[in-house]
Amino acid sequence: MNWLALRLLRPYLIVAAVLSAVSTAFVLLGARAIGRQVAAHGMVVEDYAPDRTGLCERGLSCLPAGVATDLGQAIVLIAAFVPMLIGLILGVPLFAREREESTDAFVLTQSIPPMRWLYTKLFWALNAGAVCTAAVAVSFRLAAAGYTLVLDDLGYTLLGEVHRYNVAFMVMQAVFITALSGVIGSAVRRTLPTLVLSVLAWPVALVVAQIGGLISAMVAFLLSSWSDSLSSMLGTLDGDEAATFAALALAACTVVAVLVGRRTVAGAARRRP
Repeated sequence: MNWLALRLLRPYLIVAAVLSAVSTAFVLLGARAIGRQVAAHGMVVEDYAPDRTGLCERGLSCLPAGVATDLGQAIVLIAAFVPMLIGLILGVPLFAREREESTDAFVLTQSIPPMRWLYTKLFWALNAGAVCTAAVAVSFRLAAAGYTLVLDDLGYTLLGEVHRYNVAFMVMQAVFITALSGVIGSAVRRTLPTLVLSVLAWPVALVVAQIGGLISAMVAFLLSSWSDSLSSMLGTLDGDEAATFAALALAACTVVAVLVGRRTVAGAARRRP
């Protein structure tokens, strides 16, 4: 069954892998080019604070104008949108295409339990989404995040809230969108509406994740304030830790999506003659 699931997912796995490889290569090569431009201008980006106080003029990028700034902006776009794109590539056709073409009837009438089929396809899709996104996220965090922090543009500053410069948050975006798209496709049974609904659900999921992360951070803060031992363990939460809490909120949403998908598939199996 694993072989069959992988064979059905193969076109989408290839597209996701290619997108991941191209994005990772662009981030690494772009960061290297920015580093050369920064060195040529005698700038030390590592010394710049995110709030830019006293380090460069307000309204101007701390990166050299031209190629360096353009590359930095492109890298921000990759970090913000590639996790979602990978999730859509893997999740939208996961069940929607089968149900649209009624090929799921073959599986649901075989000896393969519907729940096993659901979990097998989700297992490979979610893991592929996590691995492909992790490659982009790690390369961005290690090689390019320091350069994108000093871009002074409101739009790119807001995009920073989408990826939060956090590997776990970026990976969980892809995982959640994959699961959500799969569940929507199983219920809607058509590919195009599944794509539209998944794209519309993405900003809502980000807001939910931010709120869930804030609530989790507040709980952690309260626990640390009541216990000296927990206070020493948790300390003062920084932006990276808050993003990790938001990633945990997305993980919880992923579990809920899988449970909803389980009920949808079970209902479809019962309706089959």
